[in-house]
Amino acid sequence: MRVGLINFNRKGVREPGLPPVPPIGLEYLVDDLDEDYHETSLLDLCFIDLVDRTDAISEFVERQDVVGITFRNYGVDSLWLLDDQFFVPELREVVSIVRRATRAPIVLGGQGFSVDPERVLAYAGADFGVAGPGETAFRSLLKDLRRHAPGSVLRGPGNLDIVHKRRLIDYPAYLSRGGSAAIATKTGCPFSCNYCLEQRRPLQRRNMRSVAEELRILSSRGAGFLFVAEPEFNNHLRHALDFCNLLLEENFFFEWTTYLYPAPITEELVRKLKASGCVNPCVSVGAGNDGVLRALDNRFTVAHVRQMAEWFHKYSLPFTVDLLFGGPGDTLATARETIGLMEEIQPVVAGMNLGVRLYRNTALGRRFLAGGLDTAGKLYGSVEDNADLFEPIFYISDMRIRDFLMDVCDGNPAFQLLGYSGFAGVNYKAALQEA
Repeated sequence: MRVGLINFNRKGVREPGLPPVPPIGLEYLVDDLDEDYHETSLLDLCFIDLVDRTDAISEFVERQDVVGITFRNYGVDSLWLLDDQFFVPELREVVSIVRRATRAPIVLGGQGFSVDPERVLAYAGADFGVAGPGETAFRSLLKDLRRHAPGSVLRGPGNLDIVHKRRLIDYPAYLSRGGSAAIATKTGCPFSCNYCLEQRRPLQRRNMRSVAEELRILSSRGAGFLFVAEPEFNNHLRHALDFCNLLLEENFFFEWTTYLYPAPITEELVRKLKASGCVNPCVSVGAGNDGVLRALDNRFTVAHVRQMAEWFHKYSLPFTVDLLFGGPGDTLATARETIGLMEEIQPVVAGMNLGVRLYRNTALGRRFLAGGLDTAGKLYGSVEDNADLFEPIFYISDMRIRDFLMDVCDGNPAFQLLGYSGFAGVNYKAALQEA
């Protein structure tokens, strides 16, 4: 069967300050499809101007038996409240272009799609969906499309043992524009952060022998910098140490980065992060007040953050942090505490998010829908005719925090508020060079 895969990535190569992101989920999918002898090809819209997309899509899909579209950007968790950061309508436009050009079934998947798969599928007007790791689910769908009713969303585990050959993506196009190769060594997260879409998803760890072979392939593709794309790299401490040991024992020469949680972090992990080539990891600190951290159901305290920073500085490993302001219990006073903690621990960049996005599939979203969250004067975004939280709604405990954070940014370039003064997210390479 001819399977045409489309990378629909709204935030791509032309996003100021951000490098393009390769769609590794599609590459992981292809290796499983190869085992069933499907003929796969990719249309990467990341490098195609908006005015040319209709012709490119139409020409690509007319020769396919099935069309799969990966959707990464459901909507940014919180950027700048006056910006339109809801991309599902654009996905519907892409589906409409495909529908006009072919009668082939259309299948949706990807990180953004998996935020609210049934609702996105119905809104976009595609035929089927694949939520979560797509390898086994998409493979099952293609074995007998007629067995599944239109509108079905399939789910399944990832393939933990397969060696991903990384043949689909044009890596020179990404690397030459500042993009990074990426790898996922596991999926899921056992943590319970009540605002996070990854909360309590089953943890699935890949075979390290397969990971090692994939790293060799990436090296042969010219990748010298690597992003380990996982919810939190250290959400399984032994697995994190195993990855660092793999890099050291196999003499890989990557610089790499990832996201970390403030606990569990040990001195051994920090030492091996440094020794194995990790640069500028980004730590999801959230807040600098224990009460605010408890309100977000984070599994760490300010003491963990201080200890973590002490080890980073001991081993001369620069780091960045992600902060989340305006959640339940956050006040102007606690926001000042958070900034004070950052001034103490001295990250390279403190990336600050204002407002907590409410998703119906998170604990905080369910609390809101059940009427258990005080929202008087605290809701922003699409607050009308949006009872199922399909469109972006943000909870901000006190809007005075915004003005305070803007003043902080104006006085110290290490502090960056998402959406303010052109800041659209941490560019890890650039942050490292500026350190």
